[in-house]
Formats: sequence, structure tokens, C-alpha cells
Amino acid sequence: MQNQLPIVAIVGRPNVGKSSLFNRITADARPSSAHPKQIAVVNDRPGVTRDRNYADVKWGKTPFTIVDTGGMDVDPDDPLIDNVQLQVDHALAEATLVVFVVDVRAGVMPHDIIVADKLRASGKPILLVANKADSVSLEMDTAEFYRLGLEEPVLTSCVQNIGVRQLLDQVVEILPEVDDTSENSSKPIKMAIVGRPNVGKSSILNSLLGEERMIVDNRPGTTRDAVNIRFVYQNIPFELVDTAGMRRKSSIKDELESETVQRAIHSIRQSDIAALVLDVTQELAQQDKTIANFIARNGKASVLVLNKWDLVEKDNATHGEFMSQIEAQVPQLDYVPKIFVSALTGQRVSKVLDLALDVHREYCTRIPTPALNELLLELRTAHPPPRVKGTRPALKYITQIETQPPTFLIFGRNTHRVRPPYTAYLINNIRSAFGFHGTPIRIFYRRN
Repeated sequence: MQNQLPIVAIVGRPNVGKSSLFNRITADARPSSAHPKQIAVVNDRPGVTRDRNYADVKWGKTPFTIVDTGGMDVDPDDPLIDNVQLQVDHALAEATLVVFVVDVRAGVMPHDIIVADKLRASGKPILLVANKADSVSLEMDTAEFYRLGLEEPVLTSCVQNIGVRQLLDQVVEILPEVDDTSENSSKPIKMAIVGRPNVGKSSILNSLLGEERMIVDNRPGTTRDAVNIRFVYQNIPFELVDTAGMRRKSSIKDELESETVQRAIHSIRQSDIAALVLDVTQELAQQDKTIANFIARNGKASVLVLNKWDLVEKDNATHGEFMSQIEAQVPQLDYVPKIFVSALTGQRVSKVLDLALDVHREYCTRIPTPALNELLLELRTAHPPPRVKGTRPALKYITQIETQPPTFLIFGRNTHRVRPPYTAYLINNIRSAFGFHGTPIRIFYRRN
């Protein structure tokens, strides 16, 4: 389900600098970005990268997808680490080219030899990268890496940005030529899957994709990076973003977790649609409401995904009671469609994408100006804006100035005196007349 660009997988044992190299490549191979950002979380703690992290890049005239993977451990004693190895195996299976990263300062370690044997057995082209070559003396210490039975290593230093461009030159020499004209023909719908830790975000993503694409573990905080996955559903390209669980700032004691939460916030800002996942077996928490506020405040279309519905004892009134409870506790998302799912059984999970398509259409809807002004005339006739300090605002003309989210501009006299309740009245009636299911509506005023 991935796109058809050749895939370059970065592999190696833990803490050799794979994510640092991934960040360097995504920065250097994205010439359109004046201020490139780090995509993978980088931390000195081994095992930070757990899921496969993808980014589309282009070097020269050659586009490709770069994949960051978790460290390849031997004989893992942690089931989560075992899942990391499974993700690495998946990345190797789909890779066109493998970049095998070792630490020039540490020299050849026993794990490096085992990883090299595994990579050679894959039959894939391999580029050996001796990373952390931060000084001339270290550049001379590469002879022992010939023991791995691979070609001469490419020396890099991600800290000093040494050797990365030379590595990219070798990468594109090996990769097949790709006609990338179709890649930009349609922009994917970007949907961020967000929520508190351990509500089932990664399980839902796995169910949507029909594969164990994301690591699922019952410990909160399994997902570190915001990981982007592209695929096609009903001939429409999607890009899903699985984010780290968002906790209250007061609960964040760890610097690494703080960074992952910031990435989750960034993912919402960069998305078209936010799928807010709630656990129906738990009471709605303040953090759920905070995330809902953040989604609405940033003008994002959204879907409420109520997970673990299979664990709830039900009768004929259960569904209605839950709906009333959610609408009462998260009134800022009263316009958002809600769907009860079970990521464990797959119940109704595919319907999340159908809802996302419906919501995205509403998000992109533009209403003709005559229809808007006909509605405005009806509304102000039925309920004129209240007087403020003896003066009544006069609303003369309305037009839609933007989509994503739908944004309207109203011209008139004394428009600065229009109060929020009247704006809410206008928004509710615009929604009743024209839909905009699942998307916020913004209204601005201008005096004339």
C-alpha cells in the first residue's frame, strides 16, 4: 500500500546514529525547505526508534522513500524489542536498497557481524556507512569493517554533516530511475490519529492498514515518533500519522516524552483531519477535552473514534447514553461525526476512512455567494443582531473567502459590536443549511 518510489531502509544495531542520519538525509534531500526540521526523534537512549518512520525525499532528479528503523538487537528479552525486530524485517522485505549503519568509534561489534550476515542473506544491495567519523583519526580506523564482507564503508558524521551528500550520491547511483510526475498529481488527505496514551491509536492504524504496521504494546508511550504512512483507499491517496500519546504537561517528566508530545501537536497542525481516539472503558479525562479544544482551535476537520466498544456491556439504551455523554462533555466538537469501533476485532474500523472522506469533502466545500446572502437575509430578518450600547450591528453582505476550514467574511456597519452568541447563531444556521459535517466554521467581520 506504500507509494511506488524506491525504498531505502536505514538499519543497524541500536544507538549507531540511524535516526540522526535519517534527519540529515531528509534535511539535505528536501531542497524546497528553507528551514528543515528533524523528523525522527533523536535521543542518546538506545531503542528510541521503534516504528518504521518514512519520508519522501529527492536527491538530484531521483525521488525515493527513506525509512528509519529500530535497532536490530540479538536475542531480545523484551517482547516490545521483539516487535521492533519484526518492523525491521518488514522494512527489509520492502526495501530497494539497505543502508547499514555502524559506529566507527566503537569498531566492529559482535552484533554488527550478525546484522551483516542477515543483510547479505536478504540479497538486497547494501551500502555500509561508518557513522560518527567526527575526526581525521577516526576516518583512518575503517580497515576492520572489511570483516563484515561488504564494500568499502562511506564515512559520515551527522553532527558535523560530513559525508552525507557523498552517501546520497551513491544511493541514487544504485536506485532505479523513477518517473515521479505522478507523485504530485494529487495531494493525499493527511489524517492525524491523536489521543491520550494507550487508547488504541496504533491498533486502529494497524486495523486500517490490514497489517501490523505499527508496534502495539500495552504500555503507555510505545509510539515515540509521529509516523507517516501513505496508502490509497477508494482510489484516493491518504497519509495517516500515528502520534505519541498526549498527556498533561504536568505529567511529562521525561525530556524525550516532552519532545514526542510536541510532535503530536505539530502533526495536528499539519493535518487535514484529526481522528481523536477515546477509550469508552474509561471516564472522559480533562486531557481528552484539551485535545478536542486544540483540534477545534486550529480549525481542523475531525472524527471522534470511540474505541474498545467490544468491552462494553450493552443494551438498547447504551449507544444513546454514550452519545449524550460525549456530546455533553465535549460540546466544542458537537458537529463532529462519532463512530464506535473495536480495534481488537476490527469492528467498524474501516468506516473511519469512509467518515474521513465525507468530512474532507465538507472541509473543502465552497458555497456560492448568492446562496449565502439569501441565508443571511433570512437570518437577520428572523433575529437581528442585538443592540450593544444602544447600537445595532447591520450585516449587509457575506462571502466565503477560504476552505479548509470553511471561512466566511461578513461586511456591514458596526460589525465590531457583534457578540459571540450571535456569531454562534450564524454558524449553526450555516451548518444547518449547507452541512459542513465534521469541520469547524470561521466567521470574520469587516466594517464598510
